[in-house]
Amino acid sequence: MVREHGRRVASFGFAGVLGAATTLGGTALLYHHVLFLPLWLASAIAIQTAIAVTFTVNSLVTWRDRRDGRKLRRAVTFEGVSLVGMGIQEAALLAGADLLHVFYLLALLVGIGLAAIWNYLVNHNLTFAAGPTQGLNA
Repeated sequence: MVREHGRRVASFGFAGVLGAATTLGGTALLYHHVLFLPLWLASAIAIQTAIAVTFTVNSLVTWRDRRDGRKLRRAVTFEGVSLVGMGIQEAALLAGADLLHVFYLLALLVGIGLAAIWNYLVNHNLTFAAGPTQGLNA
């Protein structure tokens, strides 16, 4: 059980690194280099893209043992959890960049870290909750 949880946390971390790269890179491109969108909009689009990436990795790898055919329900739940995470990221971004005058990507990285804790705990216990027969191995 501990070994499986360690594998799950490591896999979630890998998905998180991909999501963070998507969020940071997408935000920088959309805000600073390509479209020059407002910072909040550039990060929101990048975060939403990262949500799709991390859902895919987490479904296929992190919680692969908990795929029970309810993919649409999991996707909707994951999206809802991730939107709260997006709010955490946006709050950290705007507080850091606008109020504290921290470099926007650093402020966003702090938000990603805070949201990651929220996302893991809620997704593990809600989105990919173990069924009655899965709880013994997860």
